[in-house]
Amino acid sequence: MPHSYPPPRGTVLLLSCMDLRLLDETVQFMASDNLINRYDQFILAGCALGADVNQHWEEAFFDHLDVACKLHNVEDVYLLEHRNCGAYRVFLGENGDFDDSDEAQAREQVLHTQYARKLTEKIHAWGQEHGRALRVRSFLMDLRGHVELLS
Repeated sequence: MPHSYPPPRGTVLLLSCMDLRLLDETVQFMASDNLINRYDQFILAGCALGADVNQHWEEAFFDHLDVACKLHNVEDVYLLEHRNCGAYRVFLGENGDFDDSDEAQAREQVLHTQYARKLTEKIHAWGQEHGRALRVRSFLMDLRGHVELLS
């Protein structure tokens, strides 16, 4: 993945999905961003969608973000969405089920972007309330581990 953003200089909080197919690929992606041993990871089924559909999970994410900021001075948050996410199917039903057609893949990307942006706005608001200027980057990983920047 060509990096089109400045690299984080400090510790990052990574929010990712629980998908077991992409555990190694997630570690490889973080290593490719020079973040070996420089990130905290929080996992929710569906990543940003999980925080949106479950208030308790959203609260847990922000509690974790608070502790990560206090302990590790986090300045960057990564939201790592992924394609073919089972949690999207569980939470959204037919609207979260995508085949491999170009049209379906485009709709899937739009949906991931939508939920990532929604959580990004909440993270920025939280940062302002807590006196922290947090940078948030959203990514979409395919099932081969290729990652693209969403925002």
